[in-house]
Amino acid sequence: MRNATDKSRASLIVHRSSFIVSRPGFTLIEILMVVVILGIMSAVILPQLGTRDDLKVASAARTLMADMLYAQSRAVALQKMQYVVFNTAAKKYDIMDSMSPQNIIANPVTGAQYEQVLGVSPLTNVTFSSVSFDGNTVLAFDALGTPYSYNAGVLNALNSGSVVLKCNTNQLTVSVQPYSGEIKVQ
Repeated sequence: MRNATDKSRASLIVHRSSFIVSRPGFTLIEILMVVVILGIMSAVILPQLGTRDDLKVASAARTLMADMLYAQSRAVALQKMQYVVFNTAAKKYDIMDSMSPQNIIANPVTGAQYEQVLGVSPLTNVTFSSVSFDGNTVLAFDALGTPYSYNAGVLNALNSGSVVLKCNTNQLTVSVQPYSGEIKVQ
């Protein structure tokens, strides 16, 4: 009889131990480790999400680069001089196909005058830190896409040209290479 009782106790013990082993759950240490890791990650990531001035200035630089490329491509396609005219006081630039009289082209997407204004949404706080195309504020492209500086009716082959865009402490430079007209963002 003792043998039967021992077997039933043994089976009861096996069932109890299998019940305890198969219970899923997390230990206190595992939970604390997850909380610590999440705390460290949030301490690193959250300060970077505050202001996105770097993204604003990068967006402005890409927009300017695209507009300059559009003016250059348009000059080659139409075999006619195209101008990018900067007005740093008004924080804007226009694309023109003639300087005398000044004729702002139509934006192919909106149909409005091709004008980009900085400092308004989505480019809030973005300004021109400097604009210089051999000391002038007008960039021109000829029928071959070659860049020129323009001042009071005089075109000169571009030696150096750049626009520095700034948003608080972040800034990027859009440069135009002489002869080739290659446009870079740095």
